[in-house]
Parts: sequence; C-alpha cells; structure tokens
Amino acid sequence: MEELKQLLYQFMTKELLQAVISNPRSAKSAAKVQIRPVMIKEKLIFQASEYRENKVFHHNLDKQEMIVRVLEWMTEYKQLVLWETKMTAQIRISKKGKVTIKKKKQTECVKSMDLSHNRKKKYIIEPGRPVAFLVDLGVQTKEGKIVHAQYDKFRQINRFLEFIQDILPKLPKDREITILDFGCGKSY
Repeated sequence: MEELKQLLYQFMTKELLQAVISNPRSAKSAAKVQIRPVMIKEKLIFQASEYRENKVFHHNLDKQEMIVRVLEWMTEYKQLVLWETKMTAQIRISKKGKVTIKKKKQTECVKSMDLSHNRKKKYIIEPGRPVAFLVDLGVQTKEGKIVHAQYDKFRQINRFLEFIQDILPKLPKDREITILDFGCGKSY
C-alpha cells in the first residue's frame, strides 16, 4: 500500500483530471467514487462523489485528507483509475491485498480541467440574451429571461443546437440545407 500512497501523492494535484474508484467488494459500498480537483476560496480541494443507488454524496477534502480517504476506500474496492494531463494509472487490489499498478503516458495532449467548484453551464443560446424565435415561442421574455415553466424547452432547444453544431462541418456548403426536428412536431 506504500507504493499506492506515493502514487496518490504524485497524482493528487491540479493536473488530476479525474479518479474513479470502482468494483466494490460488498453491496453495502457505493457503486463507485469519482474524485476531481476543485478550487474553493483559492485553495485546491478534492471533491469525491459517492454514487449510492440513485443518490450522490459529495465530500470536499484537502490533499492529505483525500489520500487517507482513498486508502480507506481501497480496502472496500478492487480498482482505482487515475487520469492526469500527462499520465494514466490503473490500480487493482486482489482479495489478498496485492497491489498491481500499471502506468501509461497519455497518447494525446489533454488540457487541464476547469477547477471551479460551481461550473457554469455553457449554452449555445445564452440565457439573458433575447432571441426572437424563443420570445415568439414563449420560452423567453422580451428581456431575454427564460420563462420558468419553459426551462426544459430552453434546454432541449440548446441540446438540439449542439447536435447541429457537431454535424455542421460535415454538411455540404454548396447548397442550402433544411433541418427538421421531428422530435417535438415543430421545425425551426
């Protein structure tokens, strides 16, 4: 376990993209635990999200506390995978407690993640900016505010636009294109 502890000290930095603890040894344990770095009040903290049934429990711990907690979790789980910008490590622990560590350099350049604690959702159509067709549909007010009862529709339209944005480079550019949305019975 000392080798695992050293590895955790190496990976628990702001370069960590994500850590996932999985394969519980008991049904009483959470299905998995995800760990990510976050900045809270300009201090690097690690947020663990425990997935139990249909609930998620969050724990915000500093580096030292998180390493201690991960070592405790690893007595209940069989696997830990750590991803950082330059390297990946997969750790397996056998029934007898034998630790196997496989490290691999990242094959492609990975940028650091956004470390903000409450990340702002990025929409193609930003809330607060009025869009004529959304005002006409009753999704937005003339001031650009989202009508509370229409927020799901706003998110659905944004998701539809994300699909369009993804396929746009593959569409022919030499002619006009018509896009129909049959999912809600309307075309835009």
